[in-house]
Amino acid sequence: MKSDSSPFTVKGSRRVLTVVGARPQFIKSAALTRSLKGSGWKQWLVHAGQHVDDDMGLDFLSELHVPMPDARIRPSQSGRSQRLSDMMLGIAEQIESVNPSAVVVYGDTDATLAGALAAHHAQVPLVHVEAGLRSGDRGMPEEHNRVLTDQLSDLLCTTGPEATRQLLKEGVSKERISEVGDVMLDVALAAKLLVHGRFPPLWPKEASQVLAVTMHRPATVDDPSKLKSALDVLSSWAERTGGQVYFPIHPRTKGNMEQFGLNLPARVIDPGPLGYIDMQAALFHSDRVLTDSGGVQKEAWFQGTSAVILRSTTEWRELIKLGASELFDPEKLKASEGASELLERLAFDRTVPNVVGSGLFGEGQAAPRVLSALETFLT
Repeated sequence: MKSDSSPFTVKGSRRVLTVVGARPQFIKSAALTRSLKGSGWKQWLVHAGQHVDDDMGLDFLSELHVPMPDARIRPSQSGRSQRLSDMMLGIAEQIESVNPSAVVVYGDTDATLAGALAAHHAQVPLVHVEAGLRSGDRGMPEEHNRVLTDQLSDLLCTTGPEATRQLLKEGVSKERISEVGDVMLDVALAAKLLVHGRFPPLWPKEASQVLAVTMHRPATVDDPSKLKSALDVLSSWAERTGGQVYFPIHPRTKGNMEQFGLNLPARVIDPGPLGYIDMQAALFHSDRVLTDSGGVQKEAWFQGTSAVILRSTTEWRELIKLGASELFDPEKLKASEGASELLERLAFDRTVPNVVGSGLFGEGQAAPRVLSALETFLT
């Protein structure tokens, strides 16, 4: 395990150490970073290195005008356990050096859990942003990370009433819970102002319809029969509609396609890795979204586009209740009738309710509320 760190000399009670390690967390950190400016707080941003490819992380920081991380950990990538251990050790070293008044972690990645464990062992107050989310699928590593991080956290910032109720049900005292909203919505609403006239690279402007796709979860892409079936559905959708599929392929998915001998179908475009604004533009301009991502399923709604979620459960149940998206179990793709069903789901035209006025996820004010909760908690 290696780590890089900027020189640091100032210590104090008004300093927060923030842990990010995977693509969505760089986006989430942008909202709070902006709110911290001029607040009297100083942030020490630690890149835990869960995503080692800068295209999966650091490009987002420059695009969102967030300073580069103050420290970067370079964990072993030989396996999940070793990587988690290295990240935890690296974060612990940063906590000892910086002596922050609180550690902030986001979401449900391995970097989140590593930060939570390091803060707990150092006896530094831990703030979990996106606390209380549950999919109910214990087969997902993210679900374990959520539960364990919430158990260790001192201040739990939730995205809405459902997550708050979940924590209360699990025995968390209401004094430790602050219902703030979703910091990703803060950033997405700002991005929405930029995407109306912007198209991402290789966008098929002349197509009658465009389906935007992301797939990366093991439950979807690690099984050759399911991955092949999903690609066949994309091909059939393009043929049926005369449209094109816009599919920035995740490195995991691309590696599996090569391993399984699967080719990208005709009328399916892979533009390569996208920055945050380009991805939001793709969601905004597409007619439908197919994804297995926790973040993209929300961002599709934030940009006004309905989504089919390639999962049997979701931690964002509000989207299903609202009618902004629907679930599709990827296990069905093992059978031909499942592929046909997914194709029909993608053909369904769904009206998406507006974000503003929905009363959900803080409507763009989550980050200031996180800062206010932090102020109150540490007073």
